Amino acid sequence: MEIAKYLTDLHLCKHMKNIAIVACRKVREQTLCPGDTRCLVAFARREGEFSRYDDDAKIIGIVDCGECPGSTVLLQIAAMNSTALALGEKIDAIHIGKCIVSFCPYKEDMMKAIKEKVSVEIVEGTHPYPPNLP
Repeated sequence: MEIAKYLTDLHLCKHMKNIAIVACRKVREQTLCPGDTRCLVAFARREGEFSRYDDDAKIIGIVDCGECPGSTVLLQIAAMNSTALALGEKIDAIHIGKCIVSFCPYKEDMMKAIKEKVSVEIVEGTHPYPPNLP
């Protein structure tokens, strides 16, 4: 299928809500949540903060905070958004991972920066699962 026709067809279809997730880099690097499994399973089951979505929602990206103190999180989000736009998609909501919401000492500053600079819905939290799951 040629790209122009795909983009035209994409705009004619009902828009699905596109969700992105920001996760903690340390948690991801230390494989404390391998492959972002908890967030992805919770989304598939529509549990936790993902219970607000119906079937017309999908996760289109996961980025990390960029390392403590989260000073590059806005660059991470901008890069993800740029890639999404290049693919004919737009981000409708960004979920801040439970790893950040529950454990990050820089959460308040990071959340403030994201809410001030990003013009989509920001949701604090993702999955409802305890951190001690294998």
